[in-house]
Amino acid sequence: MMSFRESKTESMAPDTRRSGVVVGLRKTTTSEVYDLTSNKRRWVVGSGPSCDVSIEDPFVSAIHCLIERKPGGSLVVRDRESRNGTFVDGNAIEAAELRVGSYISVGRTTLVAVGATGGERPRALELMRGHDPAMRMTIEQALRAAQGDCNVLIVGETGTGKDLLARVVHEASRRASAPFVPVNCGAIPRELIASELFGHEKGAFTGAHETRDGYFVEAGNGTLFLDEIGELPIELQPNLLRALESKRVRRVGGSADRPVDARIIAATNRVDGLGTESSRLRLDLYHRLATVVLSLPPLRERMTDVTELVQSMLDELEVEHGRRTVTDEAWRALTTYSWPGNVRELRHAVARAVALGGDELATLDFFPDHGFGRQRTHGTPAPELASLAPYEAMIRSAMETALQAHGSIRSAAASIGMPKSTFSDRARAWGLAPKRKPRLRLFKR
Repeated sequence: MMSFRESKTESMAPDTRRSGVVVGLRKTTTSEVYDLTSNKRRWVVGSGPSCDVSIEDPFVSAIHCLIERKPGGSLVVRDRESRNGTFVDGNAIEAAELRVGSYISVGRTTLVAVGATGGERPRALELMRGHDPAMRMTIEQALRAAQGDCNVLIVGETGTGKDLLARVVHEASRRASAPFVPVNCGAIPRELIASELFGHEKGAFTGAHETRDGYFVEAGNGTLFLDEIGELPIELQPNLLRALESKRVRRVGGSADRPVDARIIAATNRVDGLGTESSRLRLDLYHRLATVVLSLPPLRERMTDVTELVQSMLDELEVEHGRRTVTDEAWRALTTYSWPGNVRELRHAVARAVALGGDELATLDFFPDHGFGRQRTHGTPAPELASLAPYEAMIRSAMETALQAHGSIRSAAASIGMPKSTFSDRARAWGLAPKRKPRLRLFKR
């Protein structure tokens, strides 16, 4: 078994669930892939015949959106004032980075970004940082669980590195040479979940022009990682349970079952009531998944790792941006802030500071004051903002402004690019959730 004594803890990859370079777009209803590997810097997406990605869909504009490759190789999707909008992972966007596994919805067509296969990349255990005892224990348990073949459930807050821990289990197992297939259950359009997981037959539904295998078959005898399993609609969970119990799946519209042999690793940040009838995850499905439960501690419970994490991030960014130092005041702010977004939020703060700050990074480089929600008649923040850390206050004010402008949590979350579940949780915690209007009852005379 691999030893953890020389390794470090926590994710240093920005989003390992979606690591890699996007090389194409695949229609979710077929196996057709639009190639994005040429030397071109821009692709036009629309229903027009001259488009680089030409889609036959009456609800897609002639020029719907653009995909542009940035100097570093990453891709950005930009809406071109289309009739019905462009959506990435369910959120309406003006511009958004396109990552491996992202879903682009244009009209009634959904495209998934696919990455290059093969190629060497660092092992998951090599991407870990920190020496907190609780995290070390979790990694040790993961390495022990990898030696068996049981299902694993990883629980932890958003941004704690659940996706990276799943890779640790896979790479330390006997299935390491087989595929590791990550699936974000919360990002798949609701009507396509069964098709994406189990596959579909040609003609099973409108737009299903070809027979296609789902993720269970794609994983083969490797590992299927079901991220955000708590976002799976409750009415579809019995189908997943049946597949786990029988190790057989049936394509949508099919009449025969197919055997599958993938190991299942699931992850959720929905820990409230987990393992009880009040959970969003069915109790029978929970018991099927939770043979081994690995719990990742939030960053606020291992603050001794923050200094090492930040320094490692700065070292990683030094190649592109040059050497940066941090003032003593900024170090105090970094090591006392609670980091509700965990390591992912920390990475974003460091990347922003390096991109916009000078050679010496100060507190405001990590926690900029954008003035969201600032009162027009007073220079001091509202009392409820004063008790929050600068970055939390900025997020709260942005959320409050978005709610005032859009009215609903779904629309407000989409307008600032925040997942609906994260927006809802924070709105509830900070007292921002809009009050429901009482229903009017009509009585017959």
